Amino acid sequence: MSKLQLGIAALVMLAACAAPTAQQRAADSELSALAPLRGSYPVVVGFDVKTPTTLVVSLDLQTYIGMSDEDTASMKRAVVDRWRTAWIEAHPKSRAILHVRFIDFIGREVGEAVTAVR
Repeated sequence: MSKLQLGIAALVMLAACAAPTAQQRAADSELSALAPLRGSYPVVVGFDVKTPTTLVVSLDLQTYIGMSDEDTASMKRAVVDRWRTAWIEAHPKSRAILHVRFIDFIGREVGEAVTAVR
């Protein structure tokens, strides 16, 4: 193989590696849909799709502790509802049990929720 052919092969392989997978595109779409919740709920500091059916929500523990039960329930419901809607859009005609884990800054679970997509 010539140097030119090797160079072309390397570029093709690099381009193939750089292209996001369908799963990554779906996760990116879901995360984009969730992003506005950070402004609505300052307790939420980040989101991470761990598996196609598991979302991890990082919370500011000090703010979380100071929230009323009603505000906590509202925040959890908003996250679950928004992710469920985004998940359905990213996975049309799919069924799943979606898990949402709410964690503090060191990864301890402080809450969870489950919802079905049928």
